[in-house]
Amino acid sequence: MMDIALITAGQMCRYYLRQVVGDGRRPARTPLVKPQEEAGVPAGRWMGRGLAALGLAAGDVVTEAQLRNLFGRKAGTRMRI
Repeated sequence: MMDIALITAGQMCRYYLRQVVGDGRRPARTPLVKPQEEAGVPAGRWMGRGLAALGLAAGDVVTEAQLRNLFGRKAGTRMRI
């Protein structure tokens, strides 16, 4: 069964990191790549036509900071899924 709920961008980012990437609850200052490797989840890679405008290239690895920015982790920002 599926429910529709209003969640914050921060909640979405946390869900993605913990459930999809395999982050779980890693110790502070542990790089994201470590739990990804342990879970057998490959690092995310950038794709698309607008990358050059962002200073990125196709195939670049997505950093944790970029991932948080992608989900718009700002106070009060909400996403409906």
